[in-house]
Amino acid sequence: MMILLAFLLLQPVELRVLSPAAGRYGLVELELTGAPAAANPFDPGEARVDATVTLPSGRLLRVPGYWHQDFRRAVVNPAAEGNARIEQLTPVGSPGWRIRFSSPEEGAHRIAAAWTIGGKSGASAPLEVRVGPTARPGIIRRSPRNPRFLEHDSGQAFFPIGENLCMYQQREGTYYFDRLLEKLARNGANFVRLWQEYYVPQDPSIVASPGDAGFSGFPLETQATGLGRYDLASAWRLDRVAAECERRGIYFQLTFEMTVWWQTRRKHCWTRNPYNAANGGPCRTPQEYFTSERARELVRRRLRYSVARWGWSMNLAAWELWNEVDNNEGFDPAANQAWHREMAAYLKSVDPWRHLVTTSWRDPRMFALPDIDVVQAHSYWDAEYDAAQYALQDTDHLMRRFGKPFFFGEQGVEDPAAAARLDPEGRHFHDALWATALSGAAGAGLYWWWHNYVEPLDLYRHYLPLARFLKDEDLPARAWSPAGLSRPNLPVSLRVYGLTSPDRALLWIHDPLSFRISGGRVERGADQSAASVNVTGLDDGGYSVEWWDTLRGEVLRTDSGRVRAADHFGYGLQLKPPPFRGDIAAKVTRKDVP
Repeated sequence: MMILLAFLLLQPVELRVLSPAAGRYGLVELELTGAPAAANPFDPGEARVDATVTLPSGRLLRVPGYWHQDFRRAVVNPAAEGNARIEQLTPVGSPGWRIRFSSPEEGAHRIAAAWTIGGKSGASAPLEVRVGPTARPGIIRRSPRNPRFLEHDSGQAFFPIGENLCMYQQREGTYYFDRLLEKLARNGANFVRLWQEYYVPQDPSIVASPGDAGFSGFPLETQATGLGRYDLASAWRLDRVAAECERRGIYFQLTFEMTVWWQTRRKHCWTRNPYNAANGGPCRTPQEYFTSERARELVRRRLRYSVARWGWSMNLAAWELWNEVDNNEGFDPAANQAWHREMAAYLKSVDPWRHLVTTSWRDPRMFALPDIDVVQAHSYWDAEYDAAQYALQDTDHLMRRFGKPFFFGEQGVEDPAAAARLDPEGRHFHDALWATALSGAAGAGLYWWWHNYVEPLDLYRHYLPLARFLKDEDLPARAWSPAGLSRPNLPVSLRVYGLTSPDRALLWIHDPLSFRISGGRVERGADQSAASVNVTGLDDGGYSVEWWDTLRGEVLRTDSGRVRAADHFGYGLQLKPPPFRGDIAAKVTRKDVP
């Protein structure tokens, strides 16, 4: 026994490479073996692992390590379909320390890990990993060419088109995301919003944790784990979904906090929140979550763990600190601003990849903070409003004051059941997509009712035409202005949405009378066969006009036109689209100058 104990004590702490081949911006995963046992491996004050990665250029990446458990998934009831299926996760092997990183460089990388556990410290011997070439475009940034848009490290433009996919239904788990991500990717979508948070079951007899037969995201702390300890099965599910996003070319935004968990008016939420002092937590009221040092320290732990586990991913578009923080009861803008200042700065201090940081909902103090990179609001409207006009006016109100990228992290009608009954073809969904995409925003608005509108009615087809229309557009390359008009449209009901620059325009012409809901009934207008608009914002010269079918994503016709600023009336570019119903889009390109 003494010999065995001595052997275990002398066992070296070593790094082992788990990813056999890695390319630039791809996953390099390592396991640290032989480290002492930790009382709480999720508390960096008790147990901390950090790696130093020396890139071929000599630049250093400081990468936090994290505690990991592998799982194997299976369907318990394989004869079932859709979200009637039940996912079962089975642990594989023993938990241990992992280090994940990705590199912007090719060549030999030198990695060494240091650990401090239970007051003892040590380090592994360094090892070398080679990173090969790939065509990956890199991490998403605010564009240095136009700060209102996004692009990759490579300079390739990135324009989000997608939806919320925050939680899975019932117990289908990661299989739910397999199904829906495949539909999104097949229809040209490239973006989803995921949540670490989750809804709490209204039945108090059910412990609030993932897989409880309700909606669930990918939470770390839950009622079941208690404060400062994390659900490793839930984290593994997010690993699986992130890998599926990467495989399908879809980028994701990860949201940390959700306002519902903190609401006292929902008796099943705050009463079971582990941060509640009644449950042994540090907060007597939900508002103290923003000011309690103990609560903020626990938040910093979760942020560090998230960076360690998912920060390597090029497909992680942004960290979102809060979902609808302004909806918290007793909301205090000053406390919220201070909390966001602290957490955004901390997140960037531990994230060696410096992913974008955002939050929501509409508090101007937090959006003005330099470390909040993307302005993100939510927008919901009554079904009788024109969705396109509502979305554009809300965009214009929120977007331009901060000089940052902006998009709607959530949008949709207020009553999805009425929308499913009155608009099963998804006209308002289609219109809001196009209006927000051509508003000057950094991405199309993300629809919220994915589970009870888009999915059951199979409306994914609306993404593909917009994705095709914008596929080759380098939006950060120009200083865009909203499209203007030099005379009234014919017919006068038409509205023109779009972006213009001196030599280029992207336009969407919309007839709000083609489909509208009034008094709980659908009214449909006539086709347009003699429409005419005059668009301003273009320099003098000759132009080609490419007309696009917005339901098929196909070019209908190419026209030519000329701009003469000296013309008295209708001095812009006169456009006469092909016959259409509802809407039509155009790409305008200058071909010659006067």
